[in-house]
Amino acid sequence: MDTSHILLALLTGFVQGVIEWLPVSSKTMNLLILSAGGISVNEAYALGLIANFGSFFAAFFYFRAEIGQIVKGLRHPLSKEAEARLLRFVILATLATGLVGIPLYKLSKQTLSLASGSMGMLIIGLLLLSTAYLASRKEKLSISTHSDKEEKEIPNASIALLIGACQGFAALPGISRSGVTVTPLLAIGYSAREAIRLSFLLNVVALLGAGAVPLLSDEGGLGAIQSLGIISTFLMLVVATVVSFFTIGAVLNIAQPLKTSVITYFIAGITLVAAIAGLIASK
Repeated sequence: MDTSHILLALLTGFVQGVIEWLPVSSKTMNLLILSAGGISVNEAYALGLIANFGSFFAAFFYFRAEIGQIVKGLRHPLSKEAEARLLRFVILATLATGLVGIPLYKLSKQTLSLASGSMGMLIIGLLLLSTAYLASRKEKLSISTHSDKEEKEIPNASIALLIGACQGFAALPGISRSGVTVTPLLAIGYSAREAIRLSFLLNVVALLGAGAVPLLSDEGGLGAIQSLGIISTFLMLVVATVVSFFTIGAVLNIAQPLKTSVITYFIAGITLVAAIAGLIASK
C-alpha cells in the first residue's frame, strides 16, 4: 500500500468536499493536486471527475426531501404543482447539460492527452481565469440581493435549458459548475440563497453523471483508479462525502458568495507561471 497515494487521496477528497460547493472548479483543483503527486494529467482529470461521486452521496442525502418531491412529481409530470415543476426543471436542465457537457468532456480528454503536461496546465490556467471572472460577477450580482426579497417561482422550461447548458460547460477543466449556474440565476433575479439551493439541487444529478462519464465512456477511469489505487480511491470518496455534507450546510446557511474570485485568480496565476516555465524549460 502506497502511503503517499493515501495522503494524496485524503487531500483530494477534502478539497473536493469543500471546493465543489464554491465558485471554484473542484475537478481542476483535484487535477492540480493529483498531477503534482505524480499522477499523469489525463488520469488526474479522470480522477477529479470520479471524486464527484463523494459529493453526490452527500448531496443526495442532504436534499433527500427535495428529491422526494421530485419523485412525487413523476405521478403528474405536466401539472402546475411545485413538485412537477421541480421535476421538469431538473429533467430539462440535465438534458441540456448532457448535450453540452459530454462533447466538451471528450474534447477535453483529447486535448489533454495530445498536449504536453505544461501545455495542458497552460490550457487549465486560462480556463481558471474564466472561472475567476464568473466568481467575481457572482459576487457583484449578490450585493444587490436582499434576504427578505420575495422568492421567484421554480424556473420555467427556457430557464432550465439555459442553466443546464451553462452547467454543461463545467465539463471543461477550470470551469466551476457552481459559478456557471449560480451566476445566471442571480442575474435573472433569484435571491442568493434560492440560487445556491437550485444550483446545488441540480448538481445532484450532474455529480452522478460527472463521476460516471470517465468510467462509462472509455477505460480511462478504470486506469486512473488503478494508478491511484483502489483503497486510496475509496478513501478519497469517503472524505469527499463527509466534507461535502458539512460544506453544503455551511454555504446555504451563509447564503452569501465567498470572495473566492481573488483566490481563483491567484491559483490561475500560479498555474500559468508554472506552465510557461515548463514550456521554456522543455525547449
